[in-house]
Amino acid sequence: MHRRSRLVLASAAAVLLGFSLTACTPASTDGSASPSPTSSPADSPSATPTPADRIVEISVDGLSVDSGPVIAYDDSEGAVAALTDAFGSAPIEGPVEGPYGSVYAGFDWEGTKATVREPRIDLVVSADAPGVTFRTPEGIGIGSTRAEAIAAGAVDGWDEDGDGTADYLSIGVREVPGTSSLVNPGEVGVEYIDLKITDDAVSRLSTGGNDFSDI
Repeated sequence: MHRRSRLVLASAAAVLLGFSLTACTPASTDGSASPSPTSSPADSPSATPTPADRIVEISVDGLSVDSGPVIAYDDSEGAVAALTDAFGSAPIEGPVEGPYGSVYAGFDWEGTKATVREPRIDLVVSADAPGVTFRTPEGIGIGSTRAEAIAAGAVDGWDEDGDGTADYLSIGVREVPGTSSLVNPGEVGVEYIDLKITDDAVSRLSTGGNDFSDI
């Protein structure tokens, strides 16, 4: 084959190769060739989620954790187990002296004390622990204001210092058939959750409040 013929064939092959490469390159909207896609950097790992607070609701019926079933205060073992799960740690156990020389079993978590007066367990909450928040079914807990508690249905209880303003409020009040009120003679006794008020805010919640028992 002549040298000129070989050059013509080579040029034709180069042109065809150029057309082929152009056809394989995606065009941008303005007709120019789009750059080859580049791989994006890997997403940085997300932060470990912080677990939500455990919510312990205390009412005159019993306690529940995270909207679970209500555990009656008469089920002291079940209540201790539920609180141990909520706190994530076992309580400090020890005897608690009661009236008339009685001694009860006591359980102490951070900010919460439980006393078992067989078969019932009673709670005193003076502070929420890290990751554990206590409240009543009405949404009242440590730090709630007096006004918020009253708006939620709390009523005046005991005026400890006699200044005309109740130092304790009662919430969740309900009658207990078969009992007689020691505060209001002739009336049926009531039970409630006791709210201690300090500087117009709830500083303590106690279960087992009533007006028909003398201890």
